[in-house]
Amino acid sequence: MSETSTVKLKIDGHEVVAPVGEKVIEAAKRIGVDVPFFCYHPRLSMEDGGANCRMCLVEVASPRKNPDGSVSMAKFPKPQTACSLPVSEGMEIWTETESLIKDRRGILEFLLINHPLDCPICDRGGECPLQNNTIHYGPPTTRFIEEKRHFPKAYPLSNHVVFDRERCIHCARCTRFTTDISGDSQLNFLYRGADMEVSTFDESDFSSRFSGNVIELCPVGALLSRNYRFKARPWDLMTQKSICTQCSNGCNIKVDYRVGNLQRVNARENDAVNEEWTCDAGKFGMDYVSSDDRITKPLIRKGNTFVESTWDEANALISAKIAEAGGKIGGIGGSRSSNEDLFMFQKFFREVLGVNNIDHRMGPYFGSTHNGPLARFGGARMNNSIADLETMKTIFVFGSNLVDEQPILFLRVRKTWRNNGCSIVEAVPSDTAADQPNHVKEFASVSMRYAPGTEVALILGLINVMNAEKLIGTDVLASSNFASIEAEVKNWTPEATVHETGLTVDAIHRAARLLATEKCAVIVGNEVTNHPQMEAVLNALGNLVVLTGNSDNLSVPVTTNNGQGAIDLGILPDAGPGYIKLEANGLNTGEMLSAAASGALKMLWVVGADPVAEFHDTVLVENAFENCEFAVVHAWNMNKTAQMANVILPVNTVVEKDGTFTNVEGRVQRFYKAFEISPEIHAEWVIFQELASRMGVHMPYFSSRDIIAEIASNVPGYENCGLNDLGDTGVRRTVPAYAVANDKVVVVEYKGSELAVK
Repeated sequence: MSETSTVKLKIDGHEVVAPVGEKVIEAAKRIGVDVPFFCYHPRLSMEDGGANCRMCLVEVASPRKNPDGSVSMAKFPKPQTACSLPVSEGMEIWTETESLIKDRRGILEFLLINHPLDCPICDRGGECPLQNNTIHYGPPTTRFIEEKRHFPKAYPLSNHVVFDRERCIHCARCTRFTTDISGDSQLNFLYRGADMEVSTFDESDFSSRFSGNVIELCPVGALLSRNYRFKARPWDLMTQKSICTQCSNGCNIKVDYRVGNLQRVNARENDAVNEEWTCDAGKFGMDYVSSDDRITKPLIRKGNTFVESTWDEANALISAKIAEAGGKIGGIGGSRSSNEDLFMFQKFFREVLGVNNIDHRMGPYFGSTHNGPLARFGGARMNNSIADLETMKTIFVFGSNLVDEQPILFLRVRKTWRNNGCSIVEAVPSDTAADQPNHVKEFASVSMRYAPGTEVALILGLINVMNAEKLIGTDVLASSNFASIEAEVKNWTPEATVHETGLTVDAIHRAARLLATEKCAVIVGNEVTNHPQMEAVLNALGNLVVLTGNSDNLSVPVTTNNGQGAIDLGILPDAGPGYIKLEANGLNTGEMLSAAASGALKMLWVVGADPVAEFHDTVLVENAFENCEFAVVHAWNMNKTAQMANVILPVNTVVEKDGTFTNVEGRVQRFYKAFEISPEIHAEWVIFQELASRMGVHMPYFSSRDIIAEIASNVPGYENCGLNDLGDTGVRRTVPAYAVANDKVVVVEYKGSELAVK
C-alpha cells in the first residue's frame, strides 16, 4: 500500500495502517481485533442492511483543529457502527469499553425478545454467532414477559432450504445476497415493524441456483439445509478441505463427515476462484459419496447378472483379455478423474499396452490438438483467469448458457458488471434456454438471439462495423494481415448480417462498438464447442480478438470437473502430457466407439465417465458396448455405462483419496482424503499400477504425492505445480512455450449453412 492511499489510526491503543475508505471493522482485523457483528459481510453491499444490527458499535475520536490552530482529539458524542464508518487519518477507536459492553447487552436483549431460544434443537447450535455473542455479552435473564411472536416451524423455501421465521433477526444478509451476488432477487422483506419477515415474492419457491449460500450467510438458525437438518452437531463432525467435482470451476469446499459418512458441504474461501460461494449443484450434489448404491467390490458379469469377486480375480481376467485383444483396445473418459489418475491412465495405455487410443471428449468435435484454433491461441482452453474478468471493460459471452455451464464464472461476470461498470454483450442461438430468469440477458448491455448456424456471419458482421467505423487501429490492420479477410468482411454489411442472422442493425452496431476495446474478454460456451463446425466459429472469434487487440483473451472453458487436466495430461489420441506430439496418433472417442461397434476394437476401458449418458450419440455408444467383446468400467455406482460392462471396478470418490484437479482456468488445486468407505475401493492410479505389475512393468509409486512429483518434473506447463507450491489456493499452470497466442487473422468463409476454413 502506498503512503498516499493509506491512513494511520489507533485501535485499542495499537497503531494501524489501513487503506483510505476501509471500514473500521476491517481495519480492526488487521491487528487481530474482532468486533462483533451480525449484519455485516465484506462482500455484501450496505444498502438495505448496513448497520442493521448495531452490534458492531465502537467509540470514536478524531483530530479537530482548535481556533488557536492547535489540534486536539474530539470524541464522538455517540458510539458508531464499525461496519459503516470509514477510517480517517489520526482516528482513535475503542472496541471494548464498559459503555460498549452495556450497549451490546441491550442490543442482544432486544434481538432475543422474539427469538424462540430453542438452541437445544436448533441445527445452528454450536456454530451460531447469536449464541456466541449472547454468551459473551448478553444478559443473564430477560425482562421481556410478553408473548413472543410465532410462525409455522420449518417452512420449506425450496428443495434445499428450510426457513424458521421465529429465529430471524432481520440482518438482511440473505436478501442482499440474492440482490448483490446471485442477482435473482428472490428474497426480500415483507411488511414492516413487528410484522416484518423475509419471504419470496408471493411465497413462491426459492429457485435460485445459488440458494445454499444463504444457509452459510445466516448468522442464526433461520435458514437451514433440509438435507443436513437434524443429522449432526458441529462438535460431532470432522472437516477436511476439498474441491467440488460438479463442474469445471473447481470451487474450494469443506466436507464435514462423521463415522465415514458425508454430512454436508460448505464453501471454503479462495478469492481467485469461488471467493466463498457455491452453486446448489455443488453444495447439495455430493450425496453420491455416502449413498447406499456405492459399489464396494469388483463385479464380474456372469450371464445377465454381476457377481462380486476379489481384486485378484478381476485383475487376472482383465490381464487375460488384454492379451487376447492384441492392442485393439480403447480408453475413454477421465474428465472426472484426478490428475494423478489421468497421468497413470495414459501412462498405462501408452507404456504398458503400447496404444494411443485414448480420449476424454464426449462432444461431436474431435479436431486436432496441434492444428486449428486450440493451437492458434494456446493449449490453455481458458486464457483468462477467473479473477482477470474483473479487470475487463467488456465481456462477450458467446454461445453459452453461462449460469448453467459455468456458475462461478457467471457470478464473476455479474460482479464486474455490477461493481466495475463492465459492459456485457451476449450472443446465443434463438432456440436456447438462455431467456430464463437468472441468465446473462438480465444485465447484458446487448443481448443477441441469432438464427442457429449463423455464428460466423454474425462475427463477420461485427468486424465489418468495426472496420467501417475505424474502430480497429491502423497498426493492427497492418500487422494482423487483415487484407487476407478484408474482401469477405466487406460482404457482411449490417444489412446482410441482419438478413442472415435475424438480428437488428442497432444490436450489431452497439455490440461492435462495445467489443472494440483492448480490455475485452470472450467466453465461449457449449453452443460453439458442440457446433458441427466448431473450428470455423472459433477461428472467426479468433479474428475478432486479434483485431481488437485481445489475442490473449479468447477463452473456451471446459465444462467437466477435470476436463482441463485431461487435456493437459494427454487424455487425447494425438498428444501426450503437455501437448507433446505423438509419433502415431490413436483413435478419438467417436472412432473408438465406431470401431467397437464394427468389431474392429476388441476391448473398451472407461475411466471417470459415463459415455452412455454423456456422449452425443447414445445409439453409437450402445452399439459399441453390445458388439465389443470385453468392457472394463471404473465406477462408484451402477451408472448406465457400468450396466453394460463385463467388469466393474469400484473407485474412490474425491473425499476418499488425496490428489489434485486442474480447474477451468488451469489452476491446479489439492484435495485431501477425509474418510474411507471400504478398503476394497481403490484409487484409479492404484488399479493401473497393480495391472502394470501383473503384466511385468514396474511403476514405483507409493502415493499420489509421487505421481504429482513426476508430473511437475516431466509435464511441460506443470513445473510450478508440485505439492509444496500449491498451498491452499492452488497455482495456475503455465502454457508451454510452443503453445502461445498469435496475432494474425485467418480466412474464414461463410457459405450459408456450410462453413469452411481455408
